[in-house]
Amino acid sequence: MQLIEMKNEYEQAKMDYGNVNSKTAKKGINEEMYKLKHKIDEEERRLNSKLKIADINGIQYEIPKSFNYDPDNKRYTYEVIDGCLYQVEKMRNDPDGSFHSHHFVWIPQAENKYVELCVRVLGGDSYGERYYLRVHYYKHPSDMSPYLTKDIRTDNYNYKPFYDYVLEKLGFKHKKDRNHTNYLDWTKKEDNVLV
Repeated sequence: MQLIEMKNEYEQAKMDYGNVNSKTAKKGINEEMYKLKHKIDEEERRLNSKLKIADINGIQYEIPKSFNYDPDNKRYTYEVIDGCLYQVEKMRNDPDGSFHSHHFVWIPQAENKYVELCVRVLGGDSYGERYYLRVHYYKHPSDMSPYLTKDIRTDNYNYKPFYDYVLEKLGFKHKKDRNHTNYLDWTKKEDNVLV
């Protein structure tokens, strides 16, 4: 529904609210007016928001509001591949020799459906190298918070090309294990010495 149509419907609901005598009808109209007002405010915020445009490896890209984009921070590298924005954190060891890192991929899926994929990589401890996946769903790049967040299985085929790229970039490959699909192996043994 367009913004003008929503505003017209809201004004019509205000008039209906004044013409109704029943408390039940007034309560129902009031609830619908509240929902409609929320949608109008959200649509106005989206239309009035200005997304930051960054030059990433020669490609102009609109940075989503929820995406933690900091080109001056040396911990992260950014890439744009096939319209998707990758934020890969440089691996580093904790004082106990283990490591953990979070990597993000912004994936536009449809006009009003955007996904932020989080690939969390852990390792260097007694449990071995492993990864976990979480997705955040957004309706618009200017939204600060997702409308849905869920953990997904590590053998999810919808997002496989995205998390495989991140894992390969970090120097990992999938370990052949039917029961633990999130286990990783290093591609080369000398790669497991992190800086």
